[in-house]
Amino acid sequence: MVDRRGLAATMLAGLLFGTSVPVIKLGLSFVPPNTFVTLRFLFASALIVFLLQGRGWVQRDLFRSRKIWIIGFINAFGYVLQFQGQLITSSSNAALIISTAALMIPVLSLAYVHEKMGMRKITGVLLGFIGITLLITRGQAVNLGSSELLGDFLILGTAVTIALVFVLSKDLVEKKGGRPVTGGIILVTAMLLLPTVAFDLGASTNLAPIAVFYVVFLAVFATVGAYYFFMKGLESVSPTISSIILPIEVVVAVTLSVIIFGDPFNLYSGTGAFLIIAGIILVSIAT
Repeated sequence: MVDRRGLAATMLAGLLFGTSVPVIKLGLSFVPPNTFVTLRFLFASALIVFLLQGRGWVQRDLFRSRKIWIIGFINAFGYVLQFQGQLITSSSNAALIISTAALMIPVLSLAYVHEKMGMRKITGVLLGFIGITLLITRGQAVNLGSSELLGDFLILGTAVTIALVFVLSKDLVEKKGGRPVTGGIILVTAMLLLPTVAFDLGASTNLAPIAVFYVVFLAVFATVGAYYFFMKGLESVSPTISSIILPIEVVVAVTLSVIIFGDPFNLYSGTGAFLIIAGIILVSIAT
């Protein structure tokens, strides 16, 4: 029997993760991308150090591991790509493309740990990538000079880094536990993002109260809060059941993006979105 509190925690994690993409798009109107993402992780790191350290989120010996720094670098690079990409592509596209990380994980697992892929996973991956092609092209000829296309490819790079972080951190999570590894990744990511702020020195930054709210929201709810409830859910529900956060996250992010920004959707992009979500569900239930 499924633990209701664990299921509720998992669903809440999915809702919180889903808010991040549209909030990033809103915040980029006030703060340049590298500064914005660095502030997000610095604030999240402060919460971990001052409030969650006693709950097992910080394990000092973990920072002597080369692997946590490699994972942190990949994670930081992925977030730089995401925030840069969201400047020039739609919020709904970003949400759907990021979600394809779930489709890349079994492919990378096959290469990295030689994990087998059954027909259900293969079908899910193929459906997802057909969907992403329809989403990006919207049934039209591709304009290679389009800024939105460039943004989509930057976000696709983010999806690859998310999948890499998941696959590479699996061993660490099994040895050290989910909370210290999550805390370690957030802290290392914050440190590695700091130098990127230099690239924004010529850009205009408006730290209006609403911009500060976006930073705090992302740090508290979409980073620390989302991971906290995700880990809480994993304590009492299986990974298969916890995988329901993936479609929940996508639906929340796309719905908010269409409502807030009026992102365009036609038959092709709508079909692409459906195929991506269907692919994710197939891969999730096959895991």
